[in-house]
Amino acid sequence: MSGNRSKVTKELALVITPFLAAYLFIVFYEAGFSNFFGFPYSLIEINVVDVILTNRFALIVATLAFLWTGLYYNFLPSANSPIFKGFITAVLILSLWAGYAVGYSDAKTKEEFLTTQINNQKFIVVRIYEDTSIMMPLKSGTRTLLPEYHFEEISASENTSIYKLEKIGPLVGPLH
Repeated sequence: MSGNRSKVTKELALVITPFLAAYLFIVFYEAGFSNFFGFPYSLIEINVVDVILTNRFALIVATLAFLWTGLYYNFLPSANSPIFKGFITAVLILSLWAGYAVGYSDAKTKEEFLTTQINNQKFIVVRIYEDTSIMMPLKSGTRTLLPEYHFEEISASENTSIYKLEKIGPLVGPLH
């Protein structure tokens, strides 16, 4: 019975670890991205499907976690092995760190943004969550964002704003 339980535990780890690693990567990616622009983490909304489809690194993290877990699964005799548990922990911690670092870097180096004019002020769409855009005003004549946030619901019936895709980055975040 103990051998079967160990096998089930390792198989469960083999299936769950890649998804958990990718999800943690996505959460911390969004945290790093939002930190660069200075908006609160509480505004972050995670839509796993959208992020996985648009974020190549989340797929890489999930694939590596699966391969590494599978490698250890085949070579270690027990899921109770401290090496196996330590490895799973290391994969998850690495996902956290990598997600934050990649998110911050992507925000810092992003060049193309949707822009719109509101009351003769240029606003940059820094993130879209579900049907709401988070926009920040651009300091006139610079690439520096002002620490103000404007939220606009993206709905065909209510939104009359006109957006343009412009290559205006990389930008300087409001806290930098």
